[in-house]
Amino acid sequence: MNGTKPRLLIFINTLQSGGAERVVSLLLEHLKTDFEIHLALYTNIVEYAIPSEIKRFNLNEPLVQDKTIRFLKLPYISWKVYRYCKRNNIHISVAFLYRPCYINALMKSFWGYKGHVIMCERTHQTTMQQSHSTIYRMFSKFMVMFSYKRADLVLANSYAMQTDLVENFRIKTPVRVIYNPIDLHFIKTHVNEEPGYVFDPNTFYFVNVGGFRKEKNHLLLIQAFFILKNLPCKLLLVGGGVMEEELKQKVHDLGMMDKIIFTGFEKNPFKYVSRSDCFVLSSDVEGFPNVLIEALACGKPVISTDCSSGPRELLAPATDLHHRAIIDYEIGEYGILTPVGDVSALAAAMKKMVEDAALRKQFASRAPGRAEKFDVDEIKQYFHVAFTGL
Repeated sequence: MNGTKPRLLIFINTLQSGGAERVVSLLLEHLKTDFEIHLALYTNIVEYAIPSEIKRFNLNEPLVQDKTIRFLKLPYISWKVYRYCKRNNIHISVAFLYRPCYINALMKSFWGYKGHVIMCERTHQTTMQQSHSTIYRMFSKFMVMFSYKRADLVLANSYAMQTDLVENFRIKTPVRVIYNPIDLHFIKTHVNEEPGYVFDPNTFYFVNVGGFRKEKNHLLLIQAFFILKNLPCKLLLVGGGVMEEELKQKVHDLGMMDKIIFTGFEKNPFKYVSRSDCFVLSSDVEGFPNVLIEALACGKPVISTDCSSGPRELLAPATDLHHRAIIDYEIGEYGILTPVGDVSALAAAMKKMVEDAALRKQFASRAPGRAEKFDVDEIKQYFHVAFTGL
């Protein structure tokens, strides 16, 4: 290994399917020539490729655990990460997602880590915390403020998220916006791979890609699609996760097994997206949804809930980024935005896409140009500067 390269620790829960995980997998590949990268995983679950030259540090901690035990173990885990950094002479530690961020902060506060600490926020904290109890919100807000106060730099992946951290969490640490990258080359070279499903040319296909988690609100999408059950369309759900059985049971209860198809997790979801007619995101909250950019890269019209944060910046960038669709769907420059949690509005937007071929063509023509702005070859330079410019 070239000893002149800066040594960099990238710390994330897992490399299981997810937007932050995909970003980390891209950074591992595209920054490996400039850094000696060490990858720390809270739990050793890996679904994305890791370049052979990347050194791995597996903490082997359970991802699901009693909250009190998990909290009490944080100082010990932070000591293990600190010792690893000290042994390997690592002076830049970059954390993705809240648990690694807390551990990074404790590494600096408890054990006197002298290197630079960078926190990468991937969700809109205020919106995410709203669904929890008052005690949880108070604790979570304290931990965010405690952690980010100890960072040298915070990276947010949308301007809405940056505003949230500064205004609602009083973060004084510099907060810089770097949008999530996508790998256009990978997408373009894999869209023609044969999927494990035969598409009917006489059927209109909606598609969603993402982990089956509560905040992704696949139940909303299933309910909206049920309203369209008499139209010649189907829905592909590409992904997996903790809510998979609940979602399958809901589809069964609605008698939609022949209309809603679960493909399972796919390292190459683009073979499904490229053969579908419209991508739909139904999340209650996001950071900056990679899947929307990737759908645009596949030249697809998209529909998204107007959640915090990301979709409006992506699909209607010329509008007031603090505005939200609250009554009906809104046709943006690059896609349709719908109110969060509104089944009827989402169904109406989906019906509009089925029936309005001219609108679909308009969106499809604009999509690739929008996606190009987020290619990893364009975005990686900003991460490089952030990691070395402190």
